Amino acid sequence: MKFEELHYPEPYDMQDGYLGYWTYNHKGDAKFNRICNFFPYVELQIIIDDGINRRAQVKIGAFSSEGMPLKSLTVSDQQFVAMDWHRAEWGYENNIESNNVKDKLRHAIQCTAKHSEKTFVYETTGWKKIDGEWCYLMPGDEAHTVSLSGRCDSYGMDRRRDITTGDLLNMTGLLYQVAPKEIMFPLIAFAFLSPLNTFLRKARCEPKTILMLTGKTGAKKSTLAALVLSFFGRFSTADLPSSFRDTSNSIVKQGFYLKDVLTCIDDFHPSAGRDEKEMKEKMQTVLRAYGNRTGRGRLNSKAELMKDCTPQGNAIITAEFLPDVGESGTARYLCLDLKQGDVNNAELTKYQHFASDGLLSAVMFRYTEWIKEKHLADEERFVKGLAAMFESRRTVIQKRAEKENVTLRDRLIDDLITLSFGFGFFTDFLKNMDVITPDTAAGMNREFETILFSLAEKQQKKTEEDQPTHVFLKKLFSLLDSDRITLTPKDRPEILGRENSVGYEDAECFYLDTSLVHKEVRRLCVDQGESFSITEKGLLSALANEKLLLKDADGRNTRQIRIGNTKRRLLVIPKETARRIAEE
Repeated sequence: MKFEELHYPEPYDMQDGYLGYWTYNHKGDAKFNRICNFFPYVELQIIIDDGINRRAQVKIGAFSSEGMPLKSLTVSDQQFVAMDWHRAEWGYENNIESNNVKDKLRHAIQCTAKHSEKTFVYETTGWKKIDGEWCYLMPGDEAHTVSLSGRCDSYGMDRRRDITTGDLLNMTGLLYQVAPKEIMFPLIAFAFLSPLNTFLRKARCEPKTILMLTGKTGAKKSTLAALVLSFFGRFSTADLPSSFRDTSNSIVKQGFYLKDVLTCIDDFHPSAGRDEKEMKEKMQTVLRAYGNRTGRGRLNSKAELMKDCTPQGNAIITAEFLPDVGESGTARYLCLDLKQGDVNNAELTKYQHFASDGLLSAVMFRYTEWIKEKHLADEERFVKGLAAMFESRRTVIQKRAEKENVTLRDRLIDDLITLSFGFGFFTDFLKNMDVITPDTAAGMNREFETILFSLAEKQQKKTEEDQPTHVFLKKLFSLLDSDRITLTPKDRPEILGRENSVGYEDAECFYLDTSLVHKEVRRLCVDQGESFSITEKGLLSALANEKLLLKDADGRNTRQIRIGNTKRRLLVIPKETARRIAEE
């Protein structure tokens, strides 16, 4: 704006280098009341949308008393109302009069907003309906401004590149050439699943798992994670979005803003002491945030329920080894074990060049456009179709599990279904782009299903190993082998007084004092830095549910056992059953 184009509505006016306002007495005599010796105006209104709330900022331009332009300032709504933002940039020579005119100045500036532009800034990625049309928000979008905080500078999409058949064929090469397909198939499926999160949430089948990419130092797990993340930007090991050195709150909050995209939480490697405890606590928090997709209920200053900031995208965790997070924590991730030499360095370098050139993000942009064109014209139908497909695939997986005599928990089945969604949409996209034939797509999906079942069997075993009942029995044998506890022969009542005895035994069974043995197992877990939070009552119930104990005739989880001349109520566990689980 030029100085001569600036005008204020009545009663405001510009006189002799001052902005002021006119007042009139009862005789009609006019008086000019000075407000300030500069001329500010609204240059741009900025509405910031963080996915929950909207807040306002304003860009203010100004001219000095001589009509020279001053540097434009961007201030928040609160700063604007306070009217003390001008001095630091414009200097003390640009002065507001002393007769309580700040509110007049605020009003005068706002009166110029009628002719200013208005823009929206989005602090979140992913799908959003804007003016009735679905838009996939990412940095680099010319139509919509997306500004991400924290270490998210590398997110963005190449929207101008023309994708060729050869470019898309390279995506099939990525499945087979960089690392074993048992690693790459799930990673690619997870990446192409992420833009579906919004609609899977509407269908009540949102992904609730994390991919845990484990491997020793030098296995290139962070490098591989950065490559897969490059479908949503340009990433390297030096600029991954978050790590276990960040606070758990910041990791979870960032997961909220990174909606419908993939992120990576890098470098889980607890060493010892306090560092180990903090990292394990962060791991528990992150796994529950992504595994539950619910946050803590909180009230604002007005005692109103606030919306929680739960993760809305998907996450890969890189770790040197699997965390000790108990059965429930293990159920919230799927493990991909990357070994030394698994990565083909020549092929990795080739695809890293593709990533830095923007090819991977251009492919993902074309994929989101394909979703929009093919599925979002009728959003309701799409969401209902996802829900129906989810139940249909559940039946297919359950039947295959029964056929192969594999027991899969419901949560693990859900994880397999959502991963199959990602891979299925990926192959459907390639098929629709005439890159692969329907037969090839069907073959790739069958291949992925085999990989999924292999992954599921390993994951089920890990989950069972972390079951409190299995931990209890393994620790029981460890305590017995180290003589930290002993068992008294059931037929030898004359030696009942041994201090470290927690029960009795015969050739077939253990007869345990529940309270004593529970306390000793828990103490051993604490000494070894492991968790064992189940109560005595909970342990008995879990052992009963898994048929690992012998119930009493009345259905109770402990039995009345005659020891010498007395009867005691004890936990009875068959030795053969306990030894089988301990040896697994």
